[in-house]
Amino acid sequence: MVEELQCAGIQRIADWVGEASLALVPLGMSPIPVAESPASIADALPVLDSATERLQCLDQALGARLKAEGRELCQMVAEHILTCFCSHNPACSLAPVVEGPVAEAEVSARESVQEVVKIVATRFQWSHADAEEVNLREDREPSRPSRQ
Repeated sequence: MVEELQCAGIQRIADWVGEASLALVPLGMSPIPVAESPASIADALPVLDSATERLQCLDQALGARLKAEGRELCQMVAEHILTCFCSHNPACSLAPVVEGPVAEAEVSARESVQEVVKIVATRFQWSHADAEEVNLREDREPSRPSRQ
């Protein structure tokens, strides 16, 4: 009876680490090597140690990924806005965008654009369903959406 419980516990450890590994790989982390069926608790402990190491790096990996995705989104939004301006008026100067807002008029200018900001921002919202659809078309991992 005790041996059966130990075997079941060992298998649960291996199964959990296998599932955790699959969840971490799309985040850029290397897979956790898991033996098919560890023979003993002593064989399962190094697997748990590997999982612990990967989970301790998760904060850094997620932070780096969020920063990269944030930069990509900023670039997409800036490109969209500037493309809209230039497509409607090819002769328009982009110097005001490069120079930034005029300090004396910045507050009132921000207030005047809020309705349009909400409209444009909805074009850049990304849902999980959207990501899965694009990933299936592009044969990508579900947690790694490509650019819109």
